[in-house]
Amino acid sequence: MMKNEIMSKIGVLMILLCLAVSVQASHRVIMFNDMATEKILDMWPDFEDSVDSQARGMESPGSRAVIIQAALRSHINNLLREQPSPPQFADGFNILADEYYSTSGMTTFGSRLETADQVTGFQHILRENNRLPVRFAWSAETATQPMNAAAAAGLYGNIGVQWQGINANPWLWLRGISSEGEWDAPNRACLGDDLMAKPGVDATEVKEVIEICPDFDSPVVHALIRGLQAGWRFVGVHGAGSHAFRIFTQQLELVMQKNPGVLTLDYVRNSRHGFAHGTMTGAVPDVVEGWKKYNIYVPINLRRALAIEPDNIRQNYGEPGWKFLGPIKTLLDAGVNVVGEGEIGHPTPETYFDLMDVYVNREIEKGLETERTAPAIFGEGEVFSPEEGVDRVVAMKLFTIRSAEFHYAEDKIGSLKVGKFADFAVIDKDYLSGPDTQVRDNKVLMTVLAGETRYKDPDFTPVER
Repeated sequence: MMKNEIMSKIGVLMILLCLAVSVQASHRVIMFNDMATEKILDMWPDFEDSVDSQARGMESPGSRAVIIQAALRSHINNLLREQPSPPQFADGFNILADEYYSTSGMTTFGSRLETADQVTGFQHILRENNRLPVRFAWSAETATQPMNAAAAAGLYGNIGVQWQGINANPWLWLRGISSEGEWDAPNRACLGDDLMAKPGVDATEVKEVIEICPDFDSPVVHALIRGLQAGWRFVGVHGAGSHAFRIFTQQLELVMQKNPGVLTLDYVRNSRHGFAHGTMTGAVPDVVEGWKKYNIYVPINLRRALAIEPDNIRQNYGEPGWKFLGPIKTLLDAGVNVVGEGEIGHPTPETYFDLMDVYVNREIEKGLETERTAPAIFGEGEVFSPEEGVDRVVAMKLFTIRSAEFHYAEDKIGSLKVGKFADFAVIDKDYLSGPDTQVRDNKVLMTVLAGETRYKDPDFTPVER
């Protein structure tokens, strides 16, 4: 990057004004002055439309340079931050994998990439080393890309479908397109008539401001639907409420009619379209039937759901809302492809046992603000809908073989079997025995990836027999 470009970005950073104000459900916002807005528009011509499509309940926030949604804030930060060179990126990611991912027993993960620099960085690692420090199924993020509306709407239909499985590249494979900001919101469910506001609450406020449903005036949603019509896999997109899933199924059926030569029922089922978070999924019969008919995968971040949604239910929906709070067992019994979702920034050796504990015991710390997902001592947290808890074997499978299916990788990972990769973790206790209250009482001692030890607890001494 040239020096004047760096100074230009630094100049923009210096004139941004960050405010924590009570706007639209108390979201924090970023506000820009005129000079900052001009600079942002130079880098992101479609900025105003993108902001307007996300900030519901406000009048023309894009032209007023007010940003609310986290995805846009994140992308602004990426635009303004000086990006690392590919070797610097490689060094940083290797440290991250060594100190966090491998420590937690993680050998494969799936996520989105938001910038060209990130894509370049991962490809650089792969080119230099012929491998990554962790297997990565990635999706091309559409919500935060700085392109104009016409380009966004036409991109995925014009370049042809590009998504793969683990057999195409065992270290880095493109799993489809995602949009972590413009389909609906990660924690603000689109519920339609499935769940009404409780008596005494302003129903208009709940349905038009608190809930966020897909906005088909958004250029990015146009891009997603055009990509879907062309045959792309739709993955990693917010699906926080039952009605958002219903809308997706309706759109899927429409684009199937427009492109019957590609979008046959078999093609769509084999695409394994999927979402993210699912904090207020519910088990609404017609939505469940749509999931099953089109083989849609439903990742549910139960830790996030139990930490965030109870207050929303109490304040806005009342007793009927509890049936929408991550009904894992009901969905599995109905034949839905539920996937365990982690979303952990800094894993520890206990991370995934804490996560699986939440699926089994449905207990979580009050006012959860830490990385730990369950109380240190069983019985100290709140328990929500315990009848929706699953047994420990099912909980583990949601994070292993079902997750591998979602990432198009079940032929090579997700279980230990002849012909699959030698990726596994050694733990300090028998996960299958003991009371359910001890599920979290476990940790990773050693992580092996492709036959190589990536992590070993300093106090663990394996004995050959």
